Amino acid sequence: MGRVPVLAAASFATSTQSFVYAGLLNEMSHDLGVAVAHVGQLGTAFALAYGLSAIPLAALCARVPRRRLMVGALSAMALLNLGMALAPSFGALLLLRVLCGMAAALIVPSASAVAVVLAPPEKRARALALVIGGTTAAFLLGIPLGSVAGATFGWHGAFGLTTVLCAASALAIRMALPEVPGEGRGGASLGVLRRGGVLPAIGLAYFCFTSSFATSAYIGPAVNAVSGLSGGGVGLMQALSGVASIFGLPLGTRMYEKAGVHTVWLVPAAIVAAQALQASLLLGFLQGSMLAIAAQGLALLVSSMAIFAMMPVVQSRLIALAPDARGVVLAANASGVYLGQASGAAAGGIAIAVAGLPGISIAGTLIACCALLLAFQVRRGARAGA
Repeated sequence: MGRVPVLAAASFATSTQSFVYAGLLNEMSHDLGVAVAHVGQLGTAFALAYGLSAIPLAALCARVPRRRLMVGALSAMALLNLGMALAPSFGALLLLRVLCGMAAALIVPSASAVAVVLAPPEKRARALALVIGGTTAAFLLGIPLGSVAGATFGWHGAFGLTTVLCAASALAIRMALPEVPGEGRGGASLGVLRRGGVLPAIGLAYFCFTSSFATSAYIGPAVNAVSGLSGGGVGLMQALSGVASIFGLPLGTRMYEKAGVHTVWLVPAAIVAAQALQASLLLGFLQGSMLAIAAQGLALLVSSMAIFAMMPVVQSRLIALAPDARGVVLAANASGVYLGQASGAAAGGIAIAVAGLPGISIAGTLIACCALLLAFQVRRGARAGA
């Protein structure tokens, strides 16, 4: 367990570079001569590249020793971020973001797989939560640091910061971690995804993130509609995601250590309740009351806490189902997470077109119900020994 924080640092560097420019869209739009909406598609390109490439890349690189793989991918990401700091056009930035998504798809699943090897069996869920904690630390520390660098040196400086973070993480892994062998022939096969219980667990993560992002992708308009808050007020609401992770990750770890996946249904159930509350607020419940702000904050906190609590539970379940192909199943889980984010934003957009702003949380509630059904299937599979 003593070396797992180095893996969390890799997750921190990867997640920081994923969102480091989020507060600098207006500056990038002005300098690059494109609309803010187009600059926002850099995030979509990254998420889709990650989600679509994670599984085939994991299978292709299954036999590569893990330390070598992570050092190579982090070094590539450092060079790509340096390229983005020097990028002359939006087209070049877009291409580099796609390549970054593919590199990131190799790093975080590999870090999680190595954490499992380094931790004793009874502490595996804790080790996985620690790696995921690197992502939450990026929201709490890395992204604000990127905004500071951007304010000081322009948006180029934000990518310069992530260049340094990725290079430092590659060096730390090379110096501090032992070499961990790749997986055998079975680890390179996509057939592992057909094993009993694997797809329902991956689907659970996908639908939970789709449900959550149907609302969170439009959190600015949602907060403004309910409470009238804007600017910094919206930022404070968004910060609840970071706060939620502080409670969600240890909660999920404890859930798995105490009951395995038998209580995993509580996660989508909590998201259903949070999305239903959000929908009622958008439809006018508590309108004009100071309680509306507190209720919306509670809905955001519960939804975010639930998806963070789910992560160590689902990852631990997948490793138990496929100990010989950890890289592929963890990459598939990561793919579900990123595709869920993209699907949630798309579902929210369609819902707004159909039912107005309340539609985002109505859609989120319905999608979370699908996740709840999958959670019961995951639990049944565990009881049956699948």
